[in-house]
Amino acid sequence: MSVPKEIREAKGSWKGKSRLHLSWLPPEQRIHESEATATVDVGEQSAFATIAYTWHHEGKKHDGAILASMKDEGTIEYAWLDSWHQGTIMCLEGPIVEGAPLKGKGTYKYEDQVWGWTIALSLSNDVFSIKMENVDLEGEAEWAVDAVYTRA
Repeated sequence: MSVPKEIREAKGSWKGKSRLHLSWLPPEQRIHESEATATVDVGEQSAFATIAYTWHHEGKKHDGAILASMKDEGTIEYAWLDSWHQGTIMCLEGPIVEGAPLKGKGTYKYEDQVWGWTIALSLSNDVFSIKMENVDLEGEAEWAVDAVYTRA
């Protein structure tokens, strides 16, 4: 089983901007934009893909990686790690919906409560994007990361 066409077609180097949304700060301090890069590589049999990316926050370089594969014919799964967001691997999965971004959902603990996180990958008109959302205890999603890239 191979990864979805959108990921296979995104193979290569990308550059762009990443926006980080820190919703707990005052409105004028919430959004931080930085230069960003991404590299998408697909395994020889297209069974998996790795997406490595970089971005900056407060003058410090950060990086992350997403390992993408198919759980079954209709489900994408990700293993994700980022140098700023968390220190352990998060597993996410979600149904593949034709015409929609490839969105996986996972959970994490914060102060003994279980919160949600989503990662959505999309490729459209040679623009690759990674969007992440934080999902609160009531199930309300708020954007956390919006990275948009063009071919490098």
